[in-house]
Formats: sequence, structure tokens, C-alpha cells
Amino acid sequence: MMDRRNKGLNRREQRALRLFVLVVVVVSLLFLLFMPGRGLLPYQRLKKEVRELVRENKALQQRNVELAGEIERLKHDDAYLEDLARKKYGMLKRNEEVYELKTSPSGTK
Repeated sequence: MMDRRNKGLNRREQRALRLFVLVVVVVSLLFLLFMPGRGLLPYQRLKKEVRELVRENKALQQRNVELAGEIERLKHDDAYLEDLARKKYGMLKRNEEVYELKTSPSGTK
């Protein structure tokens, strides 16, 4: 009996120890992957959401720059304001008349 203690683990015990270590490693990895709120998969989802929000933010910043330019044109560019009023709202200058010429759908006169 004294020799067996000094000898170490037998084959069956070594196999059981390896299986135990393997199970612990697999369970730990699964826990890291799927841990609610802190695992790798929620982290990946959050990274994707951040990328989408950054892209949306850049688009909104660009739109803000465009709208600021539009506001400046409306404040200071009378020709642009007049053109916009004519096209968008159908406004006319004084003593101006509009004539609409329509063609018949069949192309006959």
C-alpha cells in the first residue's frame, strides 16, 4: 500500500481527472459565451449596435450641415428664396400670369 501512494494516479483515475478538467473547461467557456448581459454574444451584439449608431450619427451630422446651409441660403439668397417660392408654392410676381399648356393623351389635336 505504501508503494501505491507514492506511485501516483492509476489509469482510471487519470482518465476521470482528464474528463473532469474537460467538463470544467467546457462549462467555463459556455458560461463566458452565454453569460446574461456580459458574455461574448451580448458583447458582439452591442459592438454591432454601436457601429450602426455611429453610422447613423454621421449621416445625421451630414444632414445637419446640409440643413444649416439651406437655412443660410433662405436667410441671405433672395434669388434662391424666390425660386423656391415659385417651384414649391406656385407663387408669382406681381403682374405675372401662368399659362398651362396640356397636350391630349392620344397625341391628336
